[in-house]
Amino acid sequence: MKPSDHFDAVTLFSGTWQDSFAIGLFALFVGLSITFLRVRPRDVSTYNPKLAWMRGSLYFLACFIIAWMTGVFQTITTRPLMTAEQLSDPLWIGMTVLALATVCFGYLYWWPKGTVTHGRKLYPLPTLVFGLLWGLSEGQLILSVYAIAETFEWPRWVNGLATYLVIGAVNGAYHALWWDIHVAPPHNIREWNSKKVLFAHTPNLLVTLTYFTLFGNAGLFVLLQTLSLAASTWAMRFPPFFADGGGSVDRDTAAGIPMAEADRYR
Repeated sequence: MKPSDHFDAVTLFSGTWQDSFAIGLFALFVGLSITFLRVRPRDVSTYNPKLAWMRGSLYFLACFIIAWMTGVFQTITTRPLMTAEQLSDPLWIGMTVLALATVCFGYLYWWPKGTVTHGRKLYPLPTLVFGLLWGLSEGQLILSVYAIAETFEWPRWVNGLATYLVIGAVNGAYHALWWDIHVAPPHNIREWNSKKVLFAHTPNLLVTLTYFTLFGNAGLFVLLQTLSLAASTWAMRFPPFFADGGGSVDRDTAAGIPMAEADRYR
C-alpha cells in the first residue's frame, strides 16, 4: 500500500520489530485457534468465561494482524500522537476536546445507564485488561477499513464516510449475532439498545472518524476507542477467565432484559 497523509507505506517483512511482533501474533493466533477447537464443547448455549476470553483473544489477534497488513499498526507505533503545529491550532484543540467529550459522555455516563451486570462481581485487573485489549484492537480495525478505502484514491471525506458505513453496518450484526452471545456476558436492556446506538455508538464513530479524517491522529483515535470500550467492559463487569460460567446465551439474551426488570439485575 502507498504512503498517505494518514498511514505509512506498507513494506511487510522489512526486518523491523513490527514485523517480528506480527509474526509472533500470527503464531499465537494459530496456536490459540487449535487449542480453542480442541476444548470447545459441542453445547455452546451456556456462557463460559474461559471460552469467551479465548474467542475475544482470537478476535484481538486478528485485528492486530490486519492492522499490521494495512500499515495501521506501523503508523500508530512510529508516528507521534500529535505534532507541535497541532498543539497551536485552535481547530485541532477544539476537535480533540469534542472527541474526548463525546466518548466520555457516551461511555462513562450514557452507556452504563442502559447496562446491567446480573450481579457479577467486579474483578478490576482482568476486566480492565480485557477492555484495553478490546479497545486497542477495535480502534485499529476501524482504521484498517479506512486504510483500505484509501487505496481507491477517493477524497478524504469519502474514505471517512465509507468507513463509517462499513463499520456501522458490520458492528450491529456482529454484536447481535456473535459478540454479545459468545464473548460478552448478558448486559443489555432491550429498550436501551437503540438509545445506546443513538447517543453513544453513532456520535462516537461520527465525531472520532471526522477528527481522524481531518487531522490523521491515528494513535489518538485508537486511544479514544480504547477509552470507550474499556469503560464499557468495566460497566458490564466483564468476568475474568477463571470466573464461574452458567446461564443460557442466545440472540434473546443478547438483546437484553426488559426495562421493567432492570433494577433486579444491576
